[in-house]
Amino acid sequence: MTKKEDMSKQPLELDEFANQVGHFMEYWGFKKVHGQIWCHIYLSKHPLDAAELMQRLRISKALVSISLKELLDFGVLEEAGKSQRGTRLYKARDDLGATILDTLRRRERKMMARILAAYSLLEKLDEDELIEHDIEKQKVHFLGAIIRLVDQSLDQMIKKQNGSIFDLMSLLAKTMTPATPPSSPAPSLGSPSSVFPPDASP
Repeated sequence: MTKKEDMSKQPLELDEFANQVGHFMEYWGFKKVHGQIWCHIYLSKHPLDAAELMQRLRISKALVSISLKELLDFGVLEEAGKSQRGTRLYKARDDLGATILDTLRRRERKMMARILAAYSLLEKLDEDELIEHDIEKQKVHFLGAIIRLVDQSLDQMIKKQNGSIFDLMSLLAKTMTPATPPSSPAPSLGSPSSVFPPDASP
């Protein structure tokens, strides 16, 4: 094994952690490789280049190049000069909370617009269609209330100029723990307390 290969060999624990970060990023609509690349770069003491990432993750040059460009576009990575070999180096932004919020600013509106558009179509089903397909009307309205409240909460958060990771955690704790859907009547969109318990209103 050459010295270069030995330096590029990473502990299995790092590989597994980066793999799980990749799965987590998939949950948020990114690609698994985005999370893997970001994790390796973020945890590294020194900026990494594409060749190093290819060796660590055992993926093609094309996939690394495309993924790096996308991560740069998302604003989670920055260029960090060039190596002694002349290759371009990359580093992760240190302000993790701001990075997440910036990413939400770029992606949240598109994501919520698709969800709201799909819900509006479901909401337009008439009474006969709901009965025919065994769809509970009150739960449709309840789900719509939650979607709109989440949209409003995310919109308020991403408008903040200076946010932190704790803002994101607080938001998720509030918006992902709604009260049990009522059997009747349907909740009012104008009353957050009808959807969330008193201590969890956005």
